Amino acid sequence: VAKAVDKALADRQAKIDAAADKKVDVITNPQTTAASPDVAIPFGLKFSGYARYGAHFQTGDQKYVGVDGSYNGASAIGRLGNESNGGEFQISKAFKSAQGAIWDLNVMFDHWSDEVNLKKAYVGVTNVLESNPNAYIWAGRDFHQRPQQGINDYFWMNHDGQGAGVKNFDIGGVQFDVAAVSQVKSCSPEVMADETNPSRITCTGSSDTGDNGHYALTTKTHNIKAGPIDVEVYANYGFDSKAVDSDARLEAWQGGLVLSHTNDSGVNKVILRYSDNSDNSVYNKTDDLTTVYASFEGSHKFTQQAQVEYLLA
Repeated sequence: VAKAVDKALADRQAKIDAAADKKVDVITNPQTTAASPDVAIPFGLKFSGYARYGAHFQTGDQKYVGVDGSYNGASAIGRLGNESNGGEFQISKAFKSAQGAIWDLNVMFDHWSDEVNLKKAYVGVTNVLESNPNAYIWAGRDFHQRPQQGINDYFWMNHDGQGAGVKNFDIGGVQFDVAAVSQVKSCSPEVMADETNPSRITCTGSSDTGDNGHYALTTKTHNIKAGPIDVEVYANYGFDSKAVDSDARLEAWQGGLVLSHTNDSGVNKVILRYSDNSDNSVYNKTDDLTTVYASFEGSHKFTQQAQVEYLLA
């Protein structure tokens, strides 16, 4: 009996360790929306997301603490206990055609203010190109090219919007992501004097359905190995349509380089970004603005239950 118990405990621990090894590390292996041809088709719908709701008791003149001039306000000095309530909720459904193509339909809502917004509504397909089965073709509204650093909650690039593109297009082992996207139109609510409008506000401030005239061509080259180093290269171009006043139209350029080294206990990563007429997004342009961003981040896993993450930016 003792041997059987020991064997059962050993098998249980082996399964726990295997599950922990498979758990996605957001620094080492960021999740991607691109499905692969060998993906298992789950029954029913897949739900994902996160939320944070609770009582935020104020003991001073400010409920949250921010830093003047910082990239991301309150999160620049730490996130725990210093973020507002809200959440993101996503539902996905995958299908497999008789020809073997894998389709996925994705919808996400978020709740960060007094309204619920539609943040994602896109469809994608993979295993449809015989010469490039891993290529993932998508179209719609999505969180697009938004690499994030978790400790300070900073998106060092962000091109969320509506458009279409392809991910993981393989050429000689190197993979390419290419897309054309537009920034979603939104508005700032203003009170109107018109008494015929019961609400007397121009809009609610949520995301619209159309574009605002700012567009981006985005590229990412990845799956590049330089010895023990993994290399990613970003190149983006931003431009405006005639929806933007002629004297305000600008072009913007942006390049990025990520060097990563992964070992058995963690990962170290160097991130470099150069932007001309923009900061972290070529949607948002400022004439004669040049920005350079550099950071070093990583994680070290001591045990399956203990890990430390660090960031210098």
